[in-house]
Amino acid sequence: MVSAGYSTSSPADRVTVALACALRKVVRLLRTTKTSVPVVEKVLRGGLLIPVFAALSLLLRIRARLGHSGQLPGGTGFGATLMCRLPDLIATYIWVFQEWEPDVTRFITSRLGDGDVFVDVGANIGYYSLLAAESVGDCGGVVAVEASPAMFDDLHCNTAASDHGDRIREVNKAAAAKSGTLTVFAGPRHNAGMSTTLPTRGLHAESTVDALPLDEILTFQEITSTRLIKIDVEGAEPDVLAGMCNLIGSMRPDAEIVVELSPRWWPDRQLRPLDVLRPFVEAGFNVYRMKNSYSAWRYLWPNQVSDAVRLRDPLTRRVSRLDLVLSRYDGDRLAINPHSSC
Repeated sequence: MVSAGYSTSSPADRVTVALACALRKVVRLLRTTKTSVPVVEKVLRGGLLIPVFAALSLLLRIRARLGHSGQLPGGTGFGATLMCRLPDLIATYIWVFQEWEPDVTRFITSRLGDGDVFVDVGANIGYYSLLAAESVGDCGGVVAVEASPAMFDDLHCNTAASDHGDRIREVNKAAAAKSGTLTVFAGPRHNAGMSTTLPTRGLHAESTVDALPLDEILTFQEITSTRLIKIDVEGAEPDVLAGMCNLIGSMRPDAEIVVELSPRWWPDRQLRPLDVLRPFVEAGFNVYRMKNSYSAWRYLWPNQVSDAVRLRDPLTRRVSRLDLVLSRYDGDRLAINPHSSC
């Protein structure tokens, strides 16, 4: 059956979408809710997934090449529906698996409660903003910051259609180290999440947008009520974090920051993760590393999550990617509830 909410005037596209939905159904049958999956079972499930998911991915790419790039509605495990612009990576995973980044998803929902504020820097199409809106209640709020105008349009449509859209404040600006303007470079159709304000990745310029430090984007009440800030900005995180220095002292004692560092994309080849994180470490934040895999088979056992582990390493090496949590909690681990995604 073709996804509810989808319509097309092309009979060929209707057939294509119906076939994609059938393959998606097979993929979902391979998922398990177990919190611990034996290796043999993982191999079996993963082996069965590979040909089905490969066929589904190929079908969606062919559909896009034929000019059928309309969005399809994708329901999430927490009850929200997002319009997914396939075959974009994030949109595809949401449409197929009903979620994105299982470990990060469960960490975020395990930390948020009524009255909290969640700040989503690099909000993309709104998955995490809508996820957080489910958790913060009517007295809480979400600030969704997205620099790309094209992606912001999709974000706005998804939040507007949500039951909790009134809890989300949308900001079409770039978070930066200082006020000014920045050029947004659009990611490719198959991975729009690569969109960035860095000019060094060979992407085409989408537009120029206003840029502000995060302490100027947020109100004082939002800063003092923020429980969690998520930052995913494809290499621009040094500037975003630098623009947060003035708000560190006003943050709640239990405020935490989830940030993806991408040192390989940083223009300054001498810059190290330690340099970027120093203001937060000096302010009492400890650094924890979270597992985060983009392999399709990881989504077959989404509830098997690992705690975020304290990093004692000085972080002087430039690695490809680091998924980190900055927290004033002083321990060896930050627990993640495997059942906190809904």
